[in-house]
Amino acid sequence: MRTVWMAVLATLIAAAGGASVPIRGPAFDFAEAREGPRHTLYLSFDADMTPGMLKRLQAGKVASWYDPAIVQYLRDNEIPAVIFASGLFAETYPDLIERLARDPLFAIGVHGYRHAAFTANCYGLPFLHTDAERLDDLTHARDTIARITGRAPTLFRYPGLCRDAHDDALVRQAGLTVDTATVVAGDSFNHDVDAIVRQVIRQARDGGTVIFHLGGPNAPVTLEALKRVVPELRKQGYEFARK
Repeated sequence: MRTVWMAVLATLIAAAGGASVPIRGPAFDFAEAREGPRHTLYLSFDADMTPGMLKRLQAGKVASWYDPAIVQYLRDNEIPAVIFASGLFAETYPDLIERLARDPLFAIGVHGYRHAAFTANCYGLPFLHTDAERLDDLTHARDTIARITGRAPTLFRYPGLCRDAHDDALVRQAGLTVDTATVVAGDSFNHDVDAIVRQVIRQARDGGTVIFHLGGPNAPVTLEALKRVVPELRKQGYEFARK
């Protein structure tokens, strides 16, 4: 066996003109080998507000439609996220939206003006019947967020995620890009933390976008789920990025 290897070595030296040339293979990332491959996920949080939700807030029946502890958790753990706010939410909490827009961790996206669906039979949401209504809702929300943050938003998420190709054309007409979600946390109206955690972990894929909600009565255990999901995803090699 030694004779064979010596013959191979002599052939290589001869081919290199008699000089001993080191043989180099592809670069090897030892850090990646130790830790495993890294993956990217994008976190997003819907901040809903309908006219009915606003009335309940104004009547004192609801203390708040978002949980500030969620925002603080993201900041403490340096987790970037897109906050998709309805225009009514932005008008109701302008200081919050303005602060988030100034924070390099966050981007503000559009979630309609009054959180109305673009199609019928969309999880019981009221829906916009005509193209004129849809376009007016889009531009009103876009302009509201731009006025509060001082910058034009670029991303849009459909209320209820209900859509068709024609609706996408209207979104483009308003100068926005549809954000496509791949991981639906299922935290809306859900008190089962375990179920939320399992769903996110099961659906997570490299380059995916996760939808949570910004807390409040309609997303009562989002913070608890987030505190379990984030460490587990990081353990699995996921990093969180900003869009």
